[in-house]
Amino acid sequence: MKSRIEDVPKLKTEPAQIEGPLYNQARLALLRLKNPLRLKLPGLRGMDVLLDSQAWVCVDRTLYDLPVLAWTDFDHTKRDSLHKPTRCLLHYYHIHADLIGNTILETVSRELGKRLRRHYKEQTAENDHGINNVTWLDQRP
Repeated sequence: MKSRIEDVPKLKTEPAQIEGPLYNQARLALLRLKNPLRLKLPGLRGMDVLLDSQAWVCVDRTLYDLPVLAWTDFDHTKRDSLHKPTRCLLHYYHIHADLIGNTILETVSRELGKRLRRHYKEQTAENDHGINNVTWLDQRP
């Protein structure tokens, strides 16, 4: 996905950090759900976030997925604890993108939490269903 944003002109690029819990949640979602992953952002009309292991890109789906913000170049190798933030680069593609950056990350966290909980419930239901169909042998001596 990172190659999709390389040709789009950036207004500004600056160093940033993704909080540890959010970065870990996204990595878990990419491992357990799907990679790449597309999330609609409720409350942010027309905005989606495309996540993969190399970049998180907020796009405006009403403008043919034109990027608004992108977090790239994650440097998780220097983290010595899971709760510590991950350094990255934040690219701005829209003049007012800085106004919604924090809201985007909060909404991504909420949406990932919902999807991971749903996935966990589905997995649990499948496992419980399988156990209920097992015929147990009577193991009396």
